[in-house]
Parts: sequence; C-alpha cells; structure tokens
Amino acid sequence: MSAFTTGRTLDTTGEPIRGTGFEVERGSWLADRLEGRTGPITSHPTRPVWGIPLDAPDDVVRTLSVFGAGYGGPPEHYHERSPEVFDVKRGGLTVSLDGTERRVEAGEAATVETGVRHTFRNVGDERALVVTEINSPGRLRSVLPTLGGLAHDDERDPDHPLQRAAIAKRLDGNTVFTESESLPKPVVDAAGSVARLAGYRGAYAAYAQPAFWRRHVEQPDT
Repeated sequence: MSAFTTGRTLDTTGEPIRGTGFEVERGSWLADRLEGRTGPITSHPTRPVWGIPLDAPDDVVRTLSVFGAGYGGPPEHYHERSPEVFDVKRGGLTVSLDGTERRVEAGEAATVETGVRHTFRNVGDERALVVTEINSPGRLRSVLPTLGGLAHDDERDPDHPLQRAAIAKRLDGNTVFTESESLPKPVVDAAGSVARLAGYRGAYAAYAQPAFWRRHVEQPDT
C-alpha cells in the first residue's frame, strides 16, 4: 500500500515546508476520512496537530484531529454550555479531567461534561487519530479557526495580551481558560473593550474561509 504526505505548512511561495505534514496510507481509514472531509485541513505551523472537518448536524462541530507524537495539547479550559467527546480511533490520548489524568486508547471515548476543567496530550511515540465532537458550540465555531489562523498569520501576534483578551471576551459565557479564571469579570470585560477599540477581534472572518487554509496548508488531491 503506497503512502502520501499532506497537511504540510506552505511557505510564502506556496511550497510545502519539509517535515511539517503527516503521512497517509492510500486506501486506509484515514484516507477515506480525508476524501469525505467537508472543508480544508487546518493546522498549527509549529505544533504537530491537524484538523479535518467532518460532516455533522448543525449543532455539532465534528473534527478528525491528527495529534502527532509529543503534542502537548491546549491550555486547560472548560466549557459552560458545550459538552465535548474525544473518540480515539488510532493510538492513544492522555486526557486530564479536573486534574485527574486518564488514558484513552483506540476504541475508547472520553466525554467531557460542561464545567469540567480539561486538557489533553499525546505522550506516545505514535500519532493519535481522534474524532472530536463539540455539541452546542456557539461562538466556539468561529473562534476555533481563529486560534489556528492567528498562528499562521505573520501580520498578527496570537500571544499579544490584547489579542488574548479579545478571544476571552468572544468566548464569554461559553469557554473559560483556567489560567485567566482568577481575573475579576470587570477586568476581563474592560480588557476586551480595549482590545476591540485597538482593532483586535476574538474571531476573524478571514480564518473561516477555505482560501486562507489553502494558501497556508497543503491539501490532499483526494
């Protein structure tokens, strides 16, 4: 069975950057999911993580996530109205739920109820293929592509305090990153207002456009 590489980060001339994608066996389960994807592959340019959008009902965001070996996961957070499911198809995932770690292997799933602080990582030597489902995503639907898009965009700094404040304000009432949970709500609101006046947004329409990802991430021919 032959293989091909896809998902590589593209340089400014549109050429794939060596060592940044993932390998796919032709005719495999992963190849079938790529063929049936509902939009472009998304990624982070410096972390081994890729997202493949899958068909889902209107009130669900369903993504096949490819987590490379050593992927450290997102900052700890919790959802106030969006239950999340991690269905591991290949490899394994270490999920932290309210500070307690749980290993989820292929064929198993972990459900994260609202209010549960969580994060996850791939500590194994092989990649993990995980179908994630976010129910009632609300504003998360627009923020998720922004988190990856900012990392690819040389004109914006994803770590700028005002950019982070804009994202926190956009997610108010839906998702809370626990590292900022200690800040009083009036402070968060004020920072979000200042960020907006300065031109920062919690979600940018450009990052939701397929054309953006085709310019920055190699897409398969299938």
